[in-house]
Amino acid sequence: MSLPNFFIIGAAKAGTTALYWHLAEHPQVFMAEIKETNFFAYEPDERGRPVYGDPRLHHFPVRSLREYEALFARAHASAVGEASPIYLEAPSAAARIQSMCPHARIICALRHPVERAYSDYLMFLRNQGMSFEPQRDFSPEAEWLQPGSHWMRTSRYHEPLQRYFAVFPRRQIHVLLFDDLCRDPLATVQGIYRFLGVADDFVPNLETPHNVGGLPAHMWLERLFHLGANVRRRLEPLLPRRFTDGLRRLRAANMQRAPQLPAELQARLTEHFADDIERTSRLIGRPLDAWLARIYLRRRAGDAESAAARV
Repeated sequence: MSLPNFFIIGAAKAGTTALYWHLAEHPQVFMAEIKETNFFAYEPDERGRPVYGDPRLHHFPVRSLREYEALFARAHASAVGEASPIYLEAPSAAARIQSMCPHARIICALRHPVERAYSDYLMFLRNQGMSFEPQRDFSPEAEWLQPGSHWMRTSRYHEPLQRYFAVFPRRQIHVLLFDDLCRDPLATVQGIYRFLGVADDFVPNLETPHNVGGLPAHMWLERLFHLGANVRRRLEPLLPRRFTDGLRRLRAANMQRAPQLPAELQARLTEHFADDIERTSRLIGRPLDAWLARIYLRRRAGDAESAAARV
């Protein structure tokens, strides 16, 4: 069978699109032409409906093993992979990947859970053709802010990652931070090359923006990009790189920075994730104190106010 020997499993909105393209550029790497095949997350119930997934958020373009194998039939590279962020959140994906690809290497990018949830929600609004409304979207009653919402649930990393650590040896798992990718993209990407056993001196194109977040200046243009996304994915391997890079730059130019989360809301939401952040830190063997900084500042401010009240 023609199957991948590595997977980018997520997290969503943590740089997976950029990683996909930086890996696809490498001459010793073959990436599936469809990003987000979602094959190992697809399980139909008795009516043929996906057991896991929200139809507003997930689609399953590859559902049979034959279709999946066909994606890699032309792979003649030492590293063969695909990228599907749903694999981190889908409960059965880790075990299904391990059962068919036990020697696969697993790449996971993590982002501050509040920032990830906010960015993911903004993408949802863009894809639905909805505008951002601060009064609605920063309200305590906002859909995305509820503890059981998809956006908040998928920002809890410990349990999903633990599923991979339970079935794969630690040496086959590489966890990086979105902060690393922003601060030093070349060193971060070359570290992944090294993990995959390909030449780590290759320099990818780091100038072209990939899946830039934010709010569209012109919603009609964003809708056009969204409607043509599936067609674009199919045609991209056949089109000149200069043309496809130009499309990405055009889309990025249409994006504006989203309003910052109010500091108090950011701190309160981070407090919600504090326990999961600490457990994730222990699991991956890396300090995540910077993610908790806003909580410390909030607590200090609260202590100072209490002390002032007692004087």
